[in-house]
Amino acid sequence: MMTTSTTMTKTKMMTRTTKIKFAVCGALVGLVFASTSFAEKKKKAPEAYAIVGGTVFLDSGVAQPGAKVVLSAKAAPGKKLQEQTSSPHGEFAFRVPAGPGSYVVTASFKGFEPASKEVDIEGQEQVHKSLLLVPSSK
Repeated sequence: MMTTSTTMTKTKMMTRTTKIKFAVCGALVGLVFASTSFAEKKKKAPEAYAIVGGTVFLDSGVAQPGAKVVLSAKAAPGKKLQEQTSSPHGEFAFRVPAGPGSYVVTASFKGFEPASKEVDIEGQEQVHKSLLLVPSSK
């Protein structure tokens, strides 16, 4: 038969074990919720965009590397939104919000007249424009 002190000792041990189990379970549940909310914040959907790209050419038909290419809004052509230099193959590309939107892309290079083209974006799309630079008459 069990004595009263043995029964009390077993009860205390069971109570401690139960408290530890609850603490461990609580910690695990907290980790699961924390990781779920972190994963939800991390899974932000990418923003939709369009590409305004093209190639800068000389009047001889050769692609022109190093040309300054500027993208501006059609409504405010003097205000540049983005600027870059054409690649070694004369190419350029601007990432813009998915339409609708109207833009003007302008290329310039020393000794040549600037060339501009209008671009209309309707949604998530890629629009390619060729810009032809002709020599300045100096």
